[in-house]
Amino acid sequence: MGFFSRFYTKWSLLLGVLTVAYLLPIWLFPYFPTQDGVSHVYNSQILTEYNNPEFQFRDYYEINWYPFPNWLSHFSLAVLMFVFPALIAEKIFLSLYVILFPLAIYYFLNAVQRGRHTLVILSFTFVYNYLFLMGFYNFAVSVPLFFFALGYWWKHKDGMNRNRIILLNLLIVITYFAHLISYAFILFSIALLALFHFRKDFKRILITGCYLLPAALLLLVYLPTSDLLAGAPPEFGFGRAGELFANLIGMYVLVPYTTPPSWMSVAVSAFLIFFVVTTLWQNRKAVTAEHPGQKAFLCLTVVLLGLYFILPNSIGPGGWVNDRLAILATLTVFAWFRGFDNLQWKRAFTTVVTLLALINLVYVGVLFKNLNAETRAFNAFVQRVEKNSVILPLHFDPRGSSKRVGIFVNAANYYCLDNGCINLGNYEIQFDYFPIRFNADFETPLDEKEWVQIVHWQPEQIDLCDYADNVDYLLLWDTPDEPIVAEAIEACYTLIAAEGKLKLYKGQRTPP
Repeated sequence: MGFFSRFYTKWSLLLGVLTVAYLLPIWLFPYFPTQDGVSHVYNSQILTEYNNPEFQFRDYYEINWYPFPNWLSHFSLAVLMFVFPALIAEKIFLSLYVILFPLAIYYFLNAVQRGRHTLVILSFTFVYNYLFLMGFYNFAVSVPLFFFALGYWWKHKDGMNRNRIILLNLLIVITYFAHLISYAFILFSIALLALFHFRKDFKRILITGCYLLPAALLLLVYLPTSDLLAGAPPEFGFGRAGELFANLIGMYVLVPYTTPPSWMSVAVSAFLIFFVVTTLWQNRKAVTAEHPGQKAFLCLTVVLLGLYFILPNSIGPGGWVNDRLAILATLTVFAWFRGFDNLQWKRAFTTVVTLLALINLVYVGVLFKNLNAETRAFNAFVQRVEKNSVILPLHFDPRGSSKRVGIFVNAANYYCLDNGCINLGNYEIQFDYFPIRFNADFETPLDEKEWVQIVHWQPEQIDLCDYADNVDYLLLWDTPDEPIVAEAIEACYTLIAAEGKLKLYKGQRTPP
């Protein structure tokens, strides 16, 4: 019984219950309402079914096997889809993320100092964050990987041996295949903490750099071929400092479907400010000694926040840089926070934070319920689309009732699951950090590299009548903004179904 009592405590039971509860929004509804998520699912299914003779994927797509970041979600989903239907595979993958998130924060905080359970519970409010619900699955999974790797290094920094070095490099390599930003910043964070911790021992700093080198070499593999180095260099500076400060202090990165700030982001921000104040007060009063690493992680947080304020929002084709750093920096500062010495205070605050996490869960569930109703309306004609068809989606209401996440932007991919259809709005094909590309001889609507962006946002630039010979179905959501688009659709496509904002037109493509 002594062995099992280490695991079956009140705290572990609470952590388990909250984790299971946070899985419910994924499994209670048929659709997971994101912007890019279903696009990742569709392209992963192309990987799974690429050699399936029943589908025409080989006629249109080629696979980019280069070892770039962003492979993790596509590879995992593709493997899962050998066993499970596409949307079930997505739910399993997202469930793994939800389970890993609080476990990673728990492991990370325990590696620095044990006993700060309230902060682990507070981390639940970060699970369904804006970037995750944008459908950035690779970055979402990279966040717990970042904190597993950071906690592992801190825990074993003074006693690294061969096996630990191998495991640390493996964690960092997996993080690389999840997302480039988390990978770059785990290397940066460990290097900075090593400089701080071993500041009087140059040999240990050098050794740390040497055993990180195998994982760091992946950066040299990817960057020379990446679009990140193409075009104009990124602009650094404090020109957006006011906007970024408002976003940070209001925790806008936690607001996916409404206009920020929300009551939830304000509540989490208030808790974070409270922890900052109480930590400063306890340090000033010196009631107890600082825990090991407190200054080191404060230093790391300050540097990450400094980069948050000076980095541009986009570097090359990669975007949302500031939001990604906001999540990493905010969760990193948890390691600096002190816990409560008073048991009554600790219990009271844990209860309040637990209630906040549960209220947030109910709030997310209600939003998911409403957005699922809208997604069902969008998918009303899925069964009307024939197998191995080519679909051109034109969407003029990208968000519906969602204020930030465009739940309809990539929703045409639902029409292409399990039937071998080709989506001409497949945005992933234009970036070098995704595995699927159109064949070199594919006839595009426009002779531009990022023509898919024009399909999504500027369809008036496309000669829809001239391209009708390449299209089986035109999927229209809401009314076109430009009369020239509406006129071309009516002249060159045949309406076969209409319901509310949704219209399905037949094109004129001759089957290959």
